[in-house]
Amino acid sequence: MGAFTPKHHSKCRPMTEQEAMAWYWPEGAERLLASVPEEDKAFQRLSWMLVRWRVDPVCFAVEALRVKLAPYQVAILLDLADAPIELYQFYGVDPNKPKRQVLIPSGHGMGKTRVLAIATWWHKLTIKYTYNLCTAPTATQLTGRLWDEIRKMYRRLKKAWPMLADQWEVQRDRIAHIDSDFSDWATVARTAREEKPEGLQGAHAMDDDDADGQLAAIFGDDREESASGGIMVVIDEASGVSDAIREVLKGALSEEGARLIAPANPTRPDGWFAEDCQKTHRYAIHNLDCRDSNREKMYQIPYRDTAGRVHKLTLRGFVRPSYWEEILEDCDGDDDHDVFRVRVKGMKPRSAFTQCIKTHWVDEAMARPKDEASQKDPIIIGLDFGLFSDKHSLAVRQGFNMLDGEEWLPPDKPKDITLKAADLAIEYQERLGARYIIGDSNGVGRGAMEYLSRYYQNKKDVTVIHFNSGKQAHDKKRYYLRRDEMWHKAGRSWVSNPRCHLIQFPRLKSQLTATGYHEDAKSRRIKAETKSDMKKRGFESGNIADSLLHTLMIHTPNTTNQAEKKDEAPSTPVVFQEHFNRIRNKQNNMRIIR
Repeated sequence: MGAFTPKHHSKCRPMTEQEAMAWYWPEGAERLLASVPEEDKAFQRLSWMLVRWRVDPVCFAVEALRVKLAPYQVAILLDLADAPIELYQFYGVDPNKPKRQVLIPSGHGMGKTRVLAIATWWHKLTIKYTYNLCTAPTATQLTGRLWDEIRKMYRRLKKAWPMLADQWEVQRDRIAHIDSDFSDWATVARTAREEKPEGLQGAHAMDDDDADGQLAAIFGDDREESASGGIMVVIDEASGVSDAIREVLKGALSEEGARLIAPANPTRPDGWFAEDCQKTHRYAIHNLDCRDSNREKMYQIPYRDTAGRVHKLTLRGFVRPSYWEEILEDCDGDDDHDVFRVRVKGMKPRSAFTQCIKTHWVDEAMARPKDEASQKDPIIIGLDFGLFSDKHSLAVRQGFNMLDGEEWLPPDKPKDITLKAADLAIEYQERLGARYIIGDSNGVGRGAMEYLSRYYQNKKDVTVIHFNSGKQAHDKKRYYLRRDEMWHKAGRSWVSNPRCHLIQFPRLKSQLTATGYHEDAKSRRIKAETKSDMKKRGFESGNIADSLLHTLMIHTPNTTNQAEKKDEAPSTPVVFQEHFNRIRNKQNNMRIIR
């Protein structure tokens, strides 16, 4: 080809003359290959193709792996490759992001794993003696999904370029060269285990001891001209990788030219991934929104083949519109809801918690008439006791119907706190004929619950149940505490049921919908948001909601049958005994289960 004049850009490197010969194939490499002996032509052609693919990972995906790319996948690969400005202009991609280290906060279903597999093979095949370290929070994510995609790409490579593919073997947790002399030229999969971060230490691959050619000149050796050495770290589901593991990987990424590619569904508002995604001066941040990959639309990218022809490659989007439409509906039309932000927009949540009880469930339950079939069910009174200046509350439920509720500020004196709660519970029980009274006896409410137990002692038709929300969950594999079971398991199921009826009570809706939950990425255990967590987010204590949900816990192993521990019952102080004696005279033929 004639004299090549590279273009210049402040954020991109210029294309070298060798790269220009490989990329502008008909004017460069094709002419050189014309003079190569026939027996050497296949090898020389592959050598020039590797140069072409190294400078342009999009050509690598299309020509070596037979993969079509979405426009956003093109942008990711160009930044990872540190491509010259000519390629950014050809593909119409923003060239102003940092290069080589790429973070990808993404919505669901955007083809992240496919990009990782392409990037892994691109780095391994086009740059000699490289080392790829692949990690993920779990073995399933790593040697399952990612490795399956790597194998799929290997099959395509073997079909299109068997001469290249036959040099490699995809094993259970590594990609190894068939020649043991090149055992350091490898791709290794290691799970990101926080308890054993040392398993990811010591990964380096820099191989530029004689970059200036001094030793080659002294000893008369051939100077290595082609690109070689370098590490690339692949972190799948990066949001689930701990800060401790990220610190270890900084050592591997400290060498010059190190590459990083880390996609994730950004499920956490904190942690290294959430923080680093704000550092746009250091990383190429590619935020992927599901709506930019609409399954009902076709997308296209240009592709320049080795004959110099430019094609428009078309690809259908990956995500069905119904996916984000259903999520938006579940989020009550709020496209800034944390669930919509994370799963669709690929943005970190504003809170670590996801809404337990959805707003539209509550709206529907409040608009719904009473469930007639529930009128045969026993009536249950629930009590909740707020901390310090928080309100105390009482709620009444019968089957799928909420019948009544009340909130009040507690008196100043401890004995008055107990009497007020006990009096109200007894009043509602007498008026409605409630079969059960259940309350949180852990802390402030202990006195009231103990005295209710004493009051209903020897009465046959009322059961007083002491519920401790802070105790370990019955389902220990799924939940941490009984409060977690109450909100996530019992509360969600009851409020979302089409039979559920809620009364129009001040702040009931806001309290039911404010509490969130968090699912641990590793153990999959659920933790409901505490009242103190909610206050930090600016929400009031959800006492009326808690008292209502307490009524759902009477048939679980979370309750204490008071009769079984009668010998442990505390004696009643005289100041309360006289009060309860007066009330006890009003009722007969009831007993307490303690």
